[in-house]
Amino acid sequence: MHPTLQLFAKKIREQHVKRGLFASGRLKYLYPKSDPLPDPPPKPPKIKKVKKEPPWMVQQTYKQALTGLYAGKHIQYGNQISEFGNKSRRTWRPNVQKVKLYSEALNDKIPIKVTPLALKIMDRKGGLDKYLLSMRDKDLGEPMYKLKHRIARILKGEPDIEPSKEPKKERRKRKYWLLQPGGMKNSDPGR
Repeated sequence: MHPTLQLFAKKIREQHVKRGLFASGRLKYLYPKSDPLPDPPPKPPKIKKVKKEPPWMVQQTYKQALTGLYAGKHIQYGNQISEFGNKSRRTWRPNVQKVKLYSEALNDKIPIKVTPLALKIMDRKGGLDKYLLSMRDKDLGEPMYKLKHRIARILKGEPDIEPSKEPKKERRKRKYWLLQPGGMKNSDPGR
């Protein structure tokens, strides 16, 4: 045994002899007898933090599909194989079109990104409103979820909460009005 280890072992042996734990050449750990401790009070049950999931669809891949009506179409991956058999990775994206669809409930055309499959299903169902109302909330992204429930409120007879959007020309006028020489003076009386 190494000399430093011998010293260390000797020191521990001396400590055990002093404490009365070393008898007849082997270690004996004698624990003092004491009254049993009373049972601790029961711990309050842990409240599990439940992550509140939004009612609309959330996905990690191809998040673009959450912004429109893609009818389950998703990005696909595979190989492009050359004449000589060389493989290189590629993707196939869904055929997405930007169209303005008429909503009978809102009495307005709404710009939406859709796939041809979604348009085909809409024709079968009888229009945008019926298609959206037939979809489950978990199959729609956030904007389409809000549109669906807005249409449902109107069909129930409740007033439309979302205000009509200001025309682009009016927004531009308001924006550039602040940039005109007297625009800021009139808006901020404290200057």
